[in-house]
Amino acid sequence: MTCAWRITRFFLIVAGALGSEAAHSRANDQVADEEPLAFESIMVTAQRRDEEIQDVPIAVTALDEAFLVRHDVQSIEDLGAFVPNLYTTNSVNYGAAPVSIRGIGGANGGGNFFNDEPVAVYLDDMYVGRLSLSTSDLVDIESIQVLRGPQGSLFGRNATAGALLVRPARPTAEPEGYLRLGLAEYGERRVLGAASGPLTDTLQGRVAIGYADVDGWGENTFTGENVNGREDQTVRLSLAWQASNEVTAEWMLERSNQQANPATINVAPVAPGQPSSPFIRRDDLDDALNNNEFSFDDPSDNETDATHALVKVSWKLSDATLVAISGFRDYGLRGRQDSDSTPFTLFNNSGTIGSTQRSHELRLSSNADDPFRWTVGAYHYSEDTDVIFDINNFQGLFGAGTAARFDARQQLESWAAFADARYAFTDRLSLTLGGRFSKEDKRFANKQTVATIRESVLPIDLGPFPAGSRIPGSTLFADPPVFTSAASFNNFSPRAVLEYDVLPNALAYASYSEGYKSGGFNSFGLSPAFEEEEVQAFEIGVKAELLEGRLRLNAAGFTYDYSNLQVRLPVPTGGVNIVNAGAAKAWGLELEASLLVTDRLRLDGNIAFLNTEL
Repeated sequence: MTCAWRITRFFLIVAGALGSEAAHSRANDQVADEEPLAFESIMVTAQRRDEEIQDVPIAVTALDEAFLVRHDVQSIEDLGAFVPNLYTTNSVNYGAAPVSIRGIGGANGGGNFFNDEPVAVYLDDMYVGRLSLSTSDLVDIESIQVLRGPQGSLFGRNATAGALLVRPARPTAEPEGYLRLGLAEYGERRVLGAASGPLTDTLQGRVAIGYADVDGWGENTFTGENVNGREDQTVRLSLAWQASNEVTAEWMLERSNQQANPATINVAPVAPGQPSSPFIRRDDLDDALNNNEFSFDDPSDNETDATHALVKVSWKLSDATLVAISGFRDYGLRGRQDSDSTPFTLFNNSGTIGSTQRSHELRLSSNADDPFRWTVGAYHYSEDTDVIFDINNFQGLFGAGTAARFDARQQLESWAAFADARYAFTDRLSLTLGGRFSKEDKRFANKQTVATIRESVLPIDLGPFPAGSRIPGSTLFADPPVFTSAASFNNFSPRAVLEYDVLPNALAYASYSEGYKSGGFNSFGLSPAFEEEEVQAFEIGVKAELLEGRLRLNAAGFTYDYSNLQVRLPVPTGGVNIVNAGAAKAWGLELEASLLVTDRLRLDGNIAFLNTEL
């Protein structure tokens, strides 16, 4: 059992204290004094339609562009400081930083790249797999929405913990632009910019660029070079076309590249003569005093490259809106890792990943804000992923040295149909029912080579290939067999929500929802398959604006019941496998509060409690 209180953030926003905001005219100040203080309306798409955040019966936190800029939110990794029960791992190792919501996070890592994440990430209405957005810089972003709790009905597969909706800025009808330059410690240099405006009477365009270069906050004492540095480059082109009064079309193309040289775990060598382990974990004191010093012989670096394209067409009918979305994403990763962080060749590995995904969604939603409101849709998703992973262990379970290569491919195809309907019995009471049926097929092929080199077993001169090294082109080991498998997963994820307006500005709700994360196959070991993960969730919440609209309070309590929870299990030759741990339970509380003290002073804070049990 694990219990944790977490005060995520308590901060002040002093509007107008610095810069141009301090130069408001006296006339504007007088107008502001006469008007009652009130929060700006925040629109979210948590229910696949535009709604005011206080009217949505979901625990959702929305951060707009002004907030992201003011608080220097540079990547998804930074969101944990502002969202209750959202945790991110500050790591650029192998180009991914796992995200968890309400205690449920990814089982990925250790080179296992076939498992799906429980937090669904969407970039401009397109699902993005493989954690490929988690460490990239956020460039020209209009808003980020964090949906907590299972979102299987409306957002589908792999949303058992929640969803992150990242919305880039849209082209504008009026010319606008900006350029931001930044310098920070560790040699950080940053450039962000965008330009937007009309190209014709019906066509608008926007271009955004982002560049960041960080020298690094650590030193490799073996080579004298900096580590934990990175370089990010992003370019995005967006177009919006008003074809007619009823039809609009949007295009988006993005290219990004990230290079990093992370230092991994900290270990230190011991005195010569130890029979089996030439290193130990550095003690806590040494780690605290020298946490920016590392010593390793093989540089740890990775490079990610991604292309993201999307087309979205909206057609307003008489009583409904039809939306068609098609997306394409190509993602590549190349990485090396000196896992022992010593000047010895002990635990070194490298790998490459290639992933191509395609998605299509057709959605029809009612237009009018009638007592009966509905959304129906269909979805198709396919993904091809190739992984090659090399592990070279000097010390291991198999003796003097272990070398392994894992070469795997997975083909995924998924179909879904969903519906969501809300009926208002009165002006204050309403009921929402929804569900999604999903079918998923996975085909998997895996070839593994494990070679153990012992001086006593193989007393020959291997030249430049010491114990623990993989021998390129060697004929000492037979060509390994290819393991193939296939699996299909079917799921229905329902949703039910009861809402009641306790006061004109206070909403209470109770919901039941289910989430689903598909099973799959492992990159490593001899037990490649694992089952799908499912969760049943109950939640009650209140959203209220008090003190004449100056105080906003959002609270939620939840309980989860997981079956076939997917967790990580280390493999002796290196890496990790995904296994099903069985049942798990969790419950927790969340509170978000905002207070407008004056027109220039605002207080924000949140607190969360989480209890988990396996």
